[in-house]
Amino acid sequence: MANGLPVRVRSHRLGGPPRRRSWRAIVIVAVLVAGSLAVGVAFAVRDDCSGRDNAVVAASPDIAPMLSQLDAAWAKTKPAVDGVCMSVTVVARDSALMATELASPWDSADNGPAPDVWVPASSVWARDAANSAVVARMLPANAPSLARSPSVIAMPRDLATALGSTAFDWPTIAAAHADPTWWTKRGQSVGRFTFAMTDPQVSTAGLLALMSVADTNNDGTIDAAERAAVVKLKEATQRYVADTSDVVTQIARADATSTAAVLAYGSGFPALERDVIAYNETKPKAPLVAIYPASGGYDADYPYLVLSDPPWGTKAGPVAAAAFLAYARGDSGRSLFLAHGYRDANRVGGTSVTAANGVRPTLADRPRAVLAPSSVAATLTTWTAITRTTNVLLVLDISGSMKDVVTGTKTRMDLAKAAAVAAVREFDDTSSVGLWVFSSGLDGSRDYKSLVSLGTLSDPMPDGRTRRQDMIDAIGQIVPTGDTGLYDTVSAAQQEVMAHYHQFAANLVVLLTDGRNDDPTGGLDLAQLRKRLGTARAGHTNVPVVTIGFGADADFATLAAISHDSGTVTLSSQDGVDIDKVLLAGIFGAPSGGA
Repeated sequence: MANGLPVRVRSHRLGGPPRRRSWRAIVIVAVLVAGSLAVGVAFAVRDDCSGRDNAVVAASPDIAPMLSQLDAAWAKTKPAVDGVCMSVTVVARDSALMATELASPWDSADNGPAPDVWVPASSVWARDAANSAVVARMLPANAPSLARSPSVIAMPRDLATALGSTAFDWPTIAAAHADPTWWTKRGQSVGRFTFAMTDPQVSTAGLLALMSVADTNNDGTIDAAERAAVVKLKEATQRYVADTSDVVTQIARADATSTAAVLAYGSGFPALERDVIAYNETKPKAPLVAIYPASGGYDADYPYLVLSDPPWGTKAGPVAAAAFLAYARGDSGRSLFLAHGYRDANRVGGTSVTAANGVRPTLADRPRAVLAPSSVAATLTTWTAITRTTNVLLVLDISGSMKDVVTGTKTRMDLAKAAAVAAVREFDDTSSVGLWVFSSGLDGSRDYKSLVSLGTLSDPMPDGRTRRQDMIDAIGQIVPTGDTGLYDTVSAAQQEVMAHYHQFAANLVVLLTDGRNDDPTGGLDLAQLRKRLGTARAGHTNVPVVTIGFGADADFATLAAISHDSGTVTLSSQDGVDIDKVLLAGIFGAPSGGA
């Protein structure tokens, strides 16, 4: 390993204006960004420090153990800044969940200690999170990379050898699957080319693979050709699993039987380079080979994101965070990451990055540039709309406060209606969708009213139009009125979807509100509602309620409790201008159940 060499800072612009920090943090960062200096001098090693500044570092589970190891070594140096002792607390947090949770009020009881630093597996998760204006304001402009691992197509070595010098790319997957003789022509009797795709909503490798196929021009939308490419990838997918670790576990079980069993499992799957290295270091009968797509790929780059002025933050957190970053990017950190099969910030690998371990020792090309937040959101939405059977009831707050102007002449209601129409157009024809509105006393004593019943969007309706057309028309005619009968509506909406439960679908209520429960007719209180939600969650047909707080006056704490009790998350659009993205994230991106 080339230890002791200065590491040049490779950063990723995440957007947002620079923010003022304490002078102690400025000194640390200034020394770090100098680049050619030894980063270890960014903090002082002292015996006489007092007090303690501690930063909570929420890191991707695969890298968290290494950061904990670095923390233990760093603590022995007794680091201090301006006479104050420095420390960090490293906690493992799933990147996909963090991308959602940062946009909501932080629940320490459920999520653990509130973070000062976020280290996702890839900057792509930060891009995804930045679709929320709340999160975008917290993300730093520059995010140094702790380590890197390119995204690849993992393939059994015998099949990779059969490819010879043939260039292989993401479109090749669909073309190979479409040709039943593809492997036969290459001397392999393994049947059709099959692909095991990992869920891009939770898997870093799966998300990076999907992004390589969708929105190739990075314009924030998915055009017809790009959508067709995503459909072809879905058609080539014969196995759909949660994460790369699940695929590797299944392949290891097959390998315990025979090489033939591994080849029968599948022709390839999305992975990170270090996944291939780690698997091959177990000395399997049928090793894997990393196929580097001809058109390039993205890296898992593990950006170190010091959150700027989070609602739960302290002045001390960023100081300790910056001090630990200096250590983690020094010789000790670099050596540790290289020893575990990662590359450094400049894509230089260590002694395990070898052809014997199925990977390229050196990389001549550069990784693809990380897409804009809107492009990541569009990519995920398109995949979910194509692949996930959905049964969702959309519930919109139409109380009087929705008349408030947000931007120019646009009211909250105007923006919510536009977002709802965009969401309805995103579903495919087989999706089951319904539309309710709520305020107070809309339907006799009820605070809610069904405008379009739950059902398949392509269904013909009594007026001769499709359900999709009726929903778009109904949204256009909504007028704000009344108060906010939130609790009764949440309970009734959940019961409605449970009554129309689809066993193999994502069953959801997605509720958007700009206020808090102020039902003049009484009805359920919060304790009663939470008891009902808990009872439903314990059953076999639970329906998560994704809540979206719209505007600064929304009761975010209560919305978070409602969503948590039903098994999902709450989202927020405090300034309202990003409500279209937040609503799509709620429908297509939020967790759809579980403990």
